[in-house]
Amino acid sequence: MEECPEHLVENGKCVFGTFAGHPERLDIRNVSRAYLDLPIPKVITNLRIKSRLSFFFSIGEYIGCIDFFDAKIVGMADVNFWNQSTKQRFSYRSLMGPRKRFVPHKLNLAGTSSYKKSRYIRINWDRNHNKLSAIFNLKGDSVRPSAGGALKAFFPLEPASELTCVTPAPTFRRCSARYYASLPLHGSITLVPRGEAPKTMPDADGICFFEVNRTYMKFSTNSEFAVGMGTIDGKNVSFKIEAGSQDAVDPDKYNGNALFYAESVTPLPPVTITHSYGLMKTWNIQDTENMIDLTFTPISDNVNVINAIVFRTEYHTIYGTFNGCLLTKDGEKINVNGMPGLTKKYVIRL
Repeated sequence: MEECPEHLVENGKCVFGTFAGHPERLDIRNVSRAYLDLPIPKVITNLRIKSRLSFFFSIGEYIGCIDFFDAKIVGMADVNFWNQSTKQRFSYRSLMGPRKRFVPHKLNLAGTSSYKKSRYIRINWDRNHNKLSAIFNLKGDSVRPSAGGALKAFFPLEPASELTCVTPAPTFRRCSARYYASLPLHGSITLVPRGEAPKTMPDADGICFFEVNRTYMKFSTNSEFAVGMGTIDGKNVSFKIEAGSQDAVDPDKYNGNALFYAESVTPLPPVTITHSYGLMKTWNIQDTENMIDLTFTPISDNVNVINAIVFRTEYHTIYGTFNGCLLTKDGEKINVNGMPGLTKKYVIRL
């Protein structure tokens, strides 16, 4: 890992690499000749940048994620979580109309929200006070209960426990930038079934994985990724592993895979993800460096198909468990047995 640069794009060229810490802004606009090496105005190529902010959490008996998608003209907020004891799934979605930016550039002090009365979802962070908070208040219906959550995470004091990746997407003419942080978490979730008293879990400690992603998209993109979160021998462990059509032309040198263990981060090699017998059968996640050897056993799948003005997506969010082993950069072997996590598989057509 290298020291994080001040800007991720300099003089129209991407600054590729894997960096400790974070820049003040996760901004990849104004890349020169981003498509087909043609002098297309930057104001047009900037419109091809799509952004996603994801907050994965595991606390008490619940595991889930909050996603904000920024497609320039429209945005979407999505909340999915599961009760790990009953395997019951709770899914809520909110489309957002035009506004300047759904996913902010700033990484020091910023936030994003969906303000609908039936779908209030907010994620904001303030490094001056060392905190990140996620709040949601979601109205139910005849099938789903109303749900509320107040979760607070705490940023690490050491930049070595954060990661910023800038990779070709997939060529060196354009890039994808990702910011990752694995954080301790505290809070609670409340469910209010129709006609029943609220059911609030006791305040609990947990773990979360925070990601901001910006990418120069192709017209058709597909990808699969896995996020695991848990505690092993009293230490927090989380990882993000992905593979897809936006992978760099040299994935051994540039990729967005990472393992967070205790207070350190290990960049991981590229992987092959297979599920030969279907999405709801066992997934195999392996590399060629003997650092990643995992299986994922799906339990529940949530499918979202969206047809908007500028894009169409098919998005699977799957809850399940991981088994296998991971290797840190120091050669320490981490045995993963039944660790809860989520995988996602998506296809986006612009």
